[in-house]
Amino acid sequence: SKYGEVYWTMMPEVPLDESIVKRFNGKVMAIVGYETDQVFRTPAGDKSVPITWAYNHHYIAYLKGNLSELRQATPEEAHKFGHQQGSMVWHTFMQDNIEDPNPESGIPVSQWFSEGNGGEFRKSFHGYPKGKAQLLESPVSFLIEPMQIDTKNRDYNGTDFRPGLLPKSAAAPPNASYSGLLECPCATRIPKNISVTYNTVLDGQCTTEIHNEKECLAAVDNLGLSTATNAHKIQNETMPTGCFSIRSHDGTSQLYYNTASKSTVTCKGSNTLQGKLESSKAEVEINLSLDTTTSEVSIEISGPSDKWYAVGLGAKTFEMQDQPYTIVIDGNGNPSERKLGDHSPGNLLKQSLRVVSSKVADGVRTVSLLRNFKGISGDHYTFDPTASAIPVITASGESKTFGYHGSQHRSGGVINFVSVGVPTCICYEGVSGTINGIPFNKNCLPEPKGDLLATKNPTCFVDTYQGGQSCCHHEIVLLDTDQEQPEAEMTYQMKFRFWFQEYKEVDTLPSHDNLIRLYWQTEAWSSEYDILKCDDATPREDCVFEIKSNFTVRDMMQDCDVRKNPACWGNVKDNDGINIIYAAGHCHAPSCISIELYNADTNELLCRHDPVYGKSAEVFDELGYITIPPCLFGSEDEGLPSPTFLSYDTNLYSVKKNNNTNAHYGEMASWQMRGVLVKK
Repeated sequence: SKYGEVYWTMMPEVPLDESIVKRFNGKVMAIVGYETDQVFRTPAGDKSVPITWAYNHHYIAYLKGNLSELRQATPEEAHKFGHQQGSMVWHTFMQDNIEDPNPESGIPVSQWFSEGNGGEFRKSFHGYPKGKAQLLESPVSFLIEPMQIDTKNRDYNGTDFRPGLLPKSAAAPPNASYSGLLECPCATRIPKNISVTYNTVLDGQCTTEIHNEKECLAAVDNLGLSTATNAHKIQNETMPTGCFSIRSHDGTSQLYYNTASKSTVTCKGSNTLQGKLESSKAEVEINLSLDTTTSEVSIEISGPSDKWYAVGLGAKTFEMQDQPYTIVIDGNGNPSERKLGDHSPGNLLKQSLRVVSSKVADGVRTVSLLRNFKGISGDHYTFDPTASAIPVITASGESKTFGYHGSQHRSGGVINFVSVGVPTCICYEGVSGTINGIPFNKNCLPEPKGDLLATKNPTCFVDTYQGGQSCCHHEIVLLDTDQEQPEAEMTYQMKFRFWFQEYKEVDTLPSHDNLIRLYWQTEAWSSEYDILKCDDATPREDCVFEIKSNFTVRDMMQDCDVRKNPACWGNVKDNDGINIIYAAGHCHAPSCISIELYNADTNELLCRHDPVYGKSAEVFDELGYITIPPCLFGSEDEGLPSPTFLSYDTNLYSVKKNNNTNAHYGEMASWQMRGVLVKK
């Protein structure tokens, strides 16, 4: 990586040592702990990389068994499993096309590791009490998806830390002991566009009306629906109330703003729907025309005449992780159809498109296609004539052959449809925007699950978003446009060491209980939050920023087969609750004070983390960076407290405290825990 660069992608698969693979083929490995580091490989041995040079924001790692595979999860699966917003959403599952030799064993065929990750990942303990382990059948390989930020000052070679270039948006104060880059500030290289958004209703009425004829004109311009220069103000109770457009078959439109507030007339769909989206960033334009009398859609896509370009349909979160059906036009004008992978080309699909024409003018190629509404397979997009919009992603490449689009020529947006010959209602939707061409999307839950919405935390809204994972995608450079990125590269490796034992069963009694993953975010599924700066006059010891969340054990539950998916809990129906065995909170440097987990029904403190701060320039003791000792529960013989039984309906309460002498972006407060199912 280079200074200021984000590295956040799935790395190549690493085969395990042949002796390990052979030893555990058809057997079960009991993983009782692991250690991790980031290192330079040198002739004298591995040398740890200071956390002040390369900051681990977080990681997700996997051990695969020979019956499992790594694939892209759906966005719904990814959110449920607790993958962080913006991540590549890879996950391990049992292969679909095999016969399971031990379907009732309850032993996972893959495992994942993300506890105590982030800046605290190296020193924080990852180990389990006697008789507890992450079980894995027939391990064969290792994979990791790290999120790393290069913070090494290329102009300073001293042993202590000195910050390098920082964008103006960085919240770190001058001469801080940490780099402001680790908080992912939204630098000016990362374009941010904010707008009031509108939508169309083909059949029905607006939930929220547009306010006046001036806004009506701005709305259709925003949606790209009309070239009208004014909105005709009318008062007509035989037409829909508010803003509506009537489009002719020739593509021209008339725009109206109806002040007849008592009108009960609604917008009605027609036999023909038209929609358009143009992206100057991706250099792609798409026009759709749906004909319900023939159940065919006319697709016209324009882009660079000498390069490939593409449109992905149905990308709900405007990311490749949605794995949308995608039409690719190569540099010679030939169309192909694909099911995209998550940041991978995905799979080529059987052709269902018919080419009507292909023309080139002024360096722009326009290809007209025809297709049936219904896809010829589950991977082909099916057009719904009752839907008023389609979310899409667009991109163009650097050559004629389909490949990586780079970080600049990609975008996302919504194709909004209008009915032809009848009114289409134009409605107010709210404030939205894009960051680096990607539509902003956050899932901040309301109280009592979380308090970020109630307190209007800036992370929840695109117009107030200042920094975090939405400004920290893979290969983004966290510097302003007027700052020159140093050329020097730094190469290092992520290193894991696993501690394991052999799993055995004696008289049907297992030597180890499998530890299932228990996960919750105190920030209540926004995946991050901002720490707002306290008043300058407030003493440092009184500058405390707090967030909290109320949830239940059942909210964490993953009721599915743990053998097939390591995020699952397994046999929840024959058990009554859980025992927490290992609890690790996630807390970035440099502001963490504490994170606490309570049984809200009894007010019992289940776990509290008090981070240990580094005090020097030495590796593993870097000034201002933290270690978080986890909470462990087990037997009295090991000197551990006994776990507390928590029923599925137990109410839990989490509270996270940070020092807010200075502002901080992208802070996290998740509980990454392991436990066992218990029958009371």
